[in-house]
Amino acid sequence: MKIKVKDYEKFNVLLLRKGFSKTEFSKVIGLSQTMMVQLTNGSRNPSPKTAKKITEVLEIDFDEIFVIDAGGEKVGC
Repeated sequence: MKIKVKDYEKFNVLLLRKGFSKTEFSKVIGLSQTMMVQLTNGSRNPSPKTAKKITEVLEIDFDEIFVIDAGGEKVGC
């Protein structure tokens, strides 16, 4: 199973609305800038720990931005 970002545009908008650049946000959640860019463009998926940290810092529910892909079957859409 993998955690995936539902909507990358929405994720980027949420960052801006909360006043974060990708660089600033990556520092707050403890990721490299490279990893942050990969998360926001869809080339990498977050670990459960990273997804939890993102939702905590952005003050959103997990299902608002993430979906769990259970091998072709998406959970929590």
